[in-house]
Amino acid sequence: MGYSRLELNGKVAVVIGGSSGIGRAIAHGLAEAGADVVPSARRPEQVEAVAKEIEALGRRSLRVTADVTDRDSLEKLLRAAVDALGKVDILVNSAGYNQRAPTLDFPEADWNRLIETNLNGTLRACQVFGRHMIERQYGRIINVASMGSFLALFEVAAYCASKAGVTSLTKSLAI
Repeated sequence: MGYSRLELNGKVAVVIGGSSGIGRAIAHGLAEAGADVVPSARRPEQVEAVAKEIEALGRRSLRVTADVTDRDSLEKLLRAAVDALGKVDILVNSAGYNQRAPTLDFPEADWNRLIETNLNGTLRACQVFGRHMIERQYGRIINVASMGSFLALFEVAAYCASKAGVTSLTKSLAI
């Protein structure tokens, strides 16, 4: 590690949505900085692959799937991390997806599913893990938003609305 203030030795991080894309890159970065990392997502084969990569970096990891639309699965993830690793210091909320379609034709059920995952799922994870962090009097939560939080993007109104909500939620939780 080139900059000691970025060292995370002794820290435990959970990365929800940590099996692909930005979440996977964050999981690797946290492990490279010294943290034990639990990458979680819905697909067990992807969770397995990233957990192996984390362990290959010399860090501890777990293989626990979770779905941000299911509070029980998030509580199970927290319990598994605490039982195996003793605590959770860092939560990264990176689960989410995008769906491109003209706004006038965007089905309401698809809108609701996207908001449920990207925005409500972030809140749900913050509630579950935040309670643990408050009890310990220590914790850091990183919510992944998007430039779509601040800019209008073509045919992704639901995504931009969900990520703008994540940005506003994050500011509110910081208070």
